[in-house]
Amino acid sequence: MTAGGVLFDLDGVLVDSAALHVQAYERVFCEAGLSFSDVARSAVTSGKPRSHVIDVALPSASPDLKRRLASAKPRALESVLDSQSDCSMPGATETVRELARAGVPMAVVTNSRDPQIWLRKIGISSQIKVVVAGGDISSPKPSPEGYLRGAELLTVEPECCLAIEDSYDGWLAAKNAGMLVALVGRVRPQWLDAETEVMHRLNATNILRRLGE
Repeated sequence: MTAGGVLFDLDGVLVDSAALHVQAYERVFCEAGLSFSDVARSAVTSGKPRSHVIDVALPSASPDLKRRLASAKPRALESVLDSQSDCSMPGATETVRELARAGVPMAVVTNSRDPQIWLRKIGISSQIKVVVAGGDISSPKPSPEGYLRGAELLTVEPECCLAIEDSYDGWLAAKNAGMLVALVGRVRPQWLDAETEVMHRLNATNILRRLGE
């Protein structure tokens, strides 16, 4: 197995996606003659998977309607992204490209079911070959399943991996997978433990230092 690897969350770490996800959901719901509630918007910004968001938005809707809304969401998202020039988080594309040049194994581990849409949009799909999406696992974050699967595909032991997250669910998933974790954010959440570093923005030098530790 290789010495170490970096596993990125997607939303809020590599891409600034929350508002764009909300726009896509609002478009899908509007076309169906439905309203998208504030509690559903909060679920989106908290990084919850699509099934959870739709369940929160329409708790009493039929399974068939929920499936149709879920199926329409990726197309709506691609339409929203067509109007965006750049949706990457600060430092994200530069960091991924520098780590690729350094030969660091990388993966994306996300609850999203369509991460390749975003990776293509910000131009790093060729640098990150391993992607574990919501449809690839049985239990989304905060389950550690996705991170364990990512480490397995990278052929890196979990304890030799650095996971980069931005949410409580993601942080908990990576911690429970036995990984070192860094959090991207401007402030330190109260729930964060002392050993987790907060990064104001992605930086390859900082990430390589953490891997070296």
